[in-house]
Amino acid sequence: MAALSNLKQCPPFSALADPSFGAKHIPELDSYPRIHVKGELHNSSAQRFYGGPGFVPVHEGVLKRIIRTFFEAGFWDSLAETRSEKTREQAPWLGKTGDYISQLLGIATTLKLKVFPHTHDLSAERIAQYVETRDWIDSDVRFMAWNCHVFKLAIAGIDDVVRIYTRNTDAATTVLKSTTQTQITCMAWRPLSATEIVIGCRQGLCFWVVDNTMILGRTNSPSQFFKHPANLPITSMQWNKLGNLLATASIGDRSIIIWQPDSGLMEPLKRLGPPGSLLKWSPGNDWLFAGTVDRVFRVWNCHKHWTTERWTCGNGGHVQTACWSPCGRFLLFVSTTEPILYRLQFVQQTLLKSTKDEKEVLPIADLNACSADENRSLIGGPVQQLAWDPRGNYLVVTFKSTNHIAVFLTFITKYDLQISPAYYLSGEIAAEHPSFVCFQPLYKEEDRSVLTIAWSSGRIQHYAFD
Repeated sequence: MAALSNLKQCPPFSALADPSFGAKHIPELDSYPRIHVKGELHNSSAQRFYGGPGFVPVHEGVLKRIIRTFFEAGFWDSLAETRSEKTREQAPWLGKTGDYISQLLGIATTLKLKVFPHTHDLSAERIAQYVETRDWIDSDVRFMAWNCHVFKLAIAGIDDVVRIYTRNTDAATTVLKSTTQTQITCMAWRPLSATEIVIGCRQGLCFWVVDNTMILGRTNSPSQFFKHPANLPITSMQWNKLGNLLATASIGDRSIIIWQPDSGLMEPLKRLGPPGSLLKWSPGNDWLFAGTVDRVFRVWNCHKHWTTERWTCGNGGHVQTACWSPCGRFLLFVSTTEPILYRLQFVQQTLLKSTKDEKEVLPIADLNACSADENRSLIGGPVQQLAWDPRGNYLVVTFKSTNHIAVFLTFITKYDLQISPAYYLSGEIAAEHPSFVCFQPLYKEEDRSVLTIAWSSGRIQHYAFD
């Protein structure tokens, strides 16, 4: 197995002429925007598209206000409006009715928690246990996502605002904000589209159309908003390759939901077992990986009426992070209980196909903590996130309790995957750790693989691989 002890140190960024970029000057990176999220969290000069009503509020009756709240925010918000002080003053009988309904729902919830204890606590602290972002609650950057076709980088901040960055550094940053968009956990640009992005958060799914022709200061709102059927937060989501299906998971729901946003339809993939926590769709649309909050994880076959294969982590815990190879033949994952990188292979190794395709989980890398340099700083330990570059040559690993980024070389053949340690990356200062990482898609065949790193200081860095 590959091991971290063989990693070499990349030249520290603080010793370079331009620490914002890679170990040597890469002309292609000169046009990338220089971003420091901490300095923009309270910046008011950006181009903002706020969700919400765009008209002067008018006087409306009690019932009309409750009905409007129901259609805009759902049942629970309308019930809260029914029990509000303003409603009690205008219509006391409505307030009492709301109290009775709330008591009945409280009894039903108590019974439900005895049968489904996993829905008991969906606090921010619990959500943070299952997302791929390190220190999600306190991190300035909670998620990043590159557009698949054009140079657009979406960054979700701790202030529940999503900022869209482009190559045009002189233009105002587009900002997406809505009252229905809090505690953002995931984002994804829609495949085959340059403007559509969906944001997963505590309230549900916010669909935005980011159009460069929008007028500065124009009030706007998400083009669509979907709530989870059980009013649960969305903790993971993935588009399929064609962009017509969106899979979502919630740590409070056993089902994986497949949405068809254009028609508004949804299909739950139901199985007994713990709730879902992590989704990864294979590049070729063949498989959908689904991790759970327990040791169980599944791989769904998208072409055989959503049949599924069930697996378990050997030493308990749950799958913390996973990634597919660009060819879709290999799945890598790491559990929370042991720092071992495992491989699942999804390709027939014989010419004659058997009725049952046996797959084997193989350990391929030991990620236990070890000394990284002469200063005895550590690298390794429990893994936070995996990222595989779009060419399939580099695998990046970040960790929960150590601050370096491990880089492995990968060599993919039709039936095999080889991995070897390359080097590690460090921040400008020893205390700086990576909060989230992702690779930029390849827009041209000759493009380099570029890793985007969100450091704990709020600094965004782009690192180009050879």
